[in-house]
Amino acid sequence: MKILMVLTSHNQLGNTGLPTGFWLEEFAAPYFVFSDAGIELTLASPKGGQPPLDPKSDLPENQTPAMARFKKDAAAQKALANTVKLADVKAEDFAAVFYPGGHGPMWDLAESPTSIALLEAFYNSGKPIALVCHSPGVLRHVSYQGAPLVKGKHVAGFTNGEEEEMQLTKVVPFLVEDELLRLGAIYEKVANWQPFSVTDGRLITGQNPASSTSAAQALLKLMTVSESDSSMNSVQIEHKSYEMPPRDGISVAHFLTVADIDRSARFYEKVFGGRILSTGDRDGAPAYIQIANTWLLVNVGGGPTPDKPSVTLSVPNPDRIDGFMNVRVADIQACYELWKSRGAEFITEPIPKYGEIRCYIRDPDGYIIEVGQSTELKYG
Repeated sequence: MKILMVLTSHNQLGNTGLPTGFWLEEFAAPYFVFSDAGIELTLASPKGGQPPLDPKSDLPENQTPAMARFKKDAAAQKALANTVKLADVKAEDFAAVFYPGGHGPMWDLAESPTSIALLEAFYNSGKPIALVCHSPGVLRHVSYQGAPLVKGKHVAGFTNGEEEEMQLTKVVPFLVEDELLRLGAIYEKVANWQPFSVTDGRLITGQNPASSTSAAQALLKLMTVSESDSSMNSVQIEHKSYEMPPRDGISVAHFLTVADIDRSARFYEKVFGGRILSTGDRDGAPAYIQIANTWLLVNVGGGPTPDKPSVTLSVPNPDRIDGFMNVRVADIQACYELWKSRGAEFITEPIPKYGEIRCYIRDPDGYIIEVGQSTELKYG
């Protein structure tokens, strides 16, 4: 697996005349988390070459084991001194991207069209992105499906209180906490300088330098789960592989007409742990979502169209349903509690019915999802 790490090239702390750059712990700790796991790393920065180090990050009181290890690792130092230019890397060549922080990214990466396009390319292709400390602010101009990428997502980032302790609230171009809130994110934080990272789907963010390790570990965990599957779009049943799109034979998918593709995709991703394989496009292609051993296609309604000259697709009347999706589980009570905590709207709690225990969920468009656990009922 390959991870891209993106660092700043900016070295001036506003108009103070003081130097800035990246924060050493926020590079060193993730670097060794990834390299120790056998990840192939590429380091990039807008200008290429050696990124500027914020000298404050290397003060005696800020030393960490990862920093001490870095100073003894000639290979890591050489890699850092020879970052490639950001414009020369492509999302398609990597499984994920990680942005270390420091104040520098607030000036260059946050406003860089190259960085913005790169982050959108990673996220739109279903790949995870991770940013720590000030770098979540780099998402300020990054969009997804026409809205800020962070809108409605749980995120962390350098707090206003931490910036106040640095005495830089009047120096930085914006406050990370305020900016994320302005964009509609669900901002979370803990006490100043304590480690804290948040994972929301494919977005991982960390609060401060102490959060670098946990954010990197969260990214690695997300990638490991993906790698452990035979592939992102393949399911093995007996000795056959069912893929979307299929290489041969057939694969079965369930089509849902929805009001908002992104909202529905995120619902099935968050509640059921689905994998978003594609998010549709402006030409009308649907989004594809893998859930367990099946796929969902979600798209907005409309019609008639040349291939369906007498058919109009629309979201359902939630009180008059003529079909619904069935999900069979091994432990319905555990699923009920987990999915409810993730925001699923249950019509009832699990109750016995026809040799099973069943309950029903409504999705954001009113579709019914039956959840059942077999008790007396046998199949086949």
